[in-house]
Amino acid sequence: MPESRHSRLEPSASTWLGRLARRELSSVELTRHVLSRLEGAKHLNAVVACDPETALAEARRADTRRDSGSQGALLGLPVTVKDSIEAVGLPSLSGSLARVGHVVEQDATVVRRLRDAGAIVVAKSNVPEYTWSYETDNIVCGKTLHPHDPARTPGGSSGGEAALLGADASIVGIGTDGGGSIRVPSHYCGTVGLRPTAGLVPETGCWPSTRDTGMVDMSAVGPMARYVEDIELLLQVIAGPDGIDPFIGQTNLSDAGLTSTSDLRVGFYDDDGVAAVDAATRDAVASAARTLAAAGCRVENVTPPDVSTATPIFFEMMAADGGARARDDLSRAEGRHLPQMQSLLDSLRSCALDASGYFALFGRWSALRAAVRSFVADYDVILCPVTVGGAPLHGCMPGTDTPLQSYDAFNYTHTYSIAGLPVAVVRVGTHLGLPLGVQIVANPFSDRVALSAAALLEAAFDNANVNGARTSSRHLPAA
Repeated sequence: MPESRHSRLEPSASTWLGRLARRELSSVELTRHVLSRLEGAKHLNAVVACDPETALAEARRADTRRDSGSQGALLGLPVTVKDSIEAVGLPSLSGSLARVGHVVEQDATVVRRLRDAGAIVVAKSNVPEYTWSYETDNIVCGKTLHPHDPARTPGGSSGGEAALLGADASIVGIGTDGGGSIRVPSHYCGTVGLRPTAGLVPETGCWPSTRDTGMVDMSAVGPMARYVEDIELLLQVIAGPDGIDPFIGQTNLSDAGLTSTSDLRVGFYDDDGVAAVDAATRDAVASAARTLAAAGCRVENVTPPDVSTATPIFFEMMAADGGARARDDLSRAEGRHLPQMQSLLDSLRSCALDASGYFALFGRWSALRAAVRSFVADYDVILCPVTVGGAPLHGCMPGTDTPLQSYDAFNYTHTYSIAGLPVAVVRVGTHLGLPLGVQIVANPFSDRVALSAAALLEAAFDNANVNGARTSSRHLPAA
């Protein structure tokens, strides 16, 4: 296991694994450390389930396995997982009273793969009800706070996961992304995330499932972390078909690795013609483009195709059944939702389509998908905003203090959800003390190319120290 290239006080997963392999500490010590960090971040209300005794028992087994010579890519590493992803031994509420009492009988595919690789699932992180919001809040567990400003949202729906990572309380985690649910929280919280290529990572064991709905393959399960190198590490573990998810084919990732960054063809834009970004976001995108140019990449300012229909199409696909599936899934909690969720469920009734209407919508979805993929195909990566600004106050529009009334600000993420392309998010700036990230979009199954550019930006912007000094983790309690 190579040593991390980074020097943060809270090490990367790769560094922790190296120390475990060299017997510099035990998995029990590391797990206790992470449990302590999670306890220290309790004020964020980002953890919805944690069983310390079971986690420590698994850590002891990992230490025994290591002593007996067993191998595992993640052996002894504590991880956290979004609550909508099932893990045996921990509840999976997905923020809904409809799931209270639900017994998890089988690990989600990604959780099973993490555990087979030796990882220890120490906690589940908070989500909006049914994962259907850009604000992580629900009637069961309450609201999750931003790790750097409690008045602001960490985003949704993987907001709990990003908040823990942004607070250095988690080492790595797993989230899901439909319309930006990994990318937006990573941007808001100053962490790293990857929405993988559609068809790369199975969704099996997630609730709600999207594979038999109008969302088709617009939803993805992906890794979240504080370091780009750890995204690559997790991706190797969770990618590939499981024989259940019908949208997952054979893993066929590009051979480009994290060091293959010279001479990349980069297109960048800061205006999609739908939602104007604030000045700080525009400057962050420009700075990222200059950084890649200085590293030897061939960078040019580009104009995206007409993506004005991305947000309407995204929501029309989600609502094609008039919300029937969602109301059925949530029937046990009928009438017991946050007001905004109840309003959404009610408003969907008028969106139901007949067969001809759905096929016409599917045609528009396919045409936009093709146009965006064709645009990206002229480059190795496309660089663009995640949203129009940094983390807003709870319940407000991105980059503003105005109540959320339109989803146009998320058109930048919806565009690439529809395209099914891999997108990495990495921090490249700060405004008013809040992180600013960018999207790095690559071609199908070129996830590692996106990560290559992300690693370049991560190093150049010294993401290791953007949040100031952090608690040292070199002094751990004895086993």
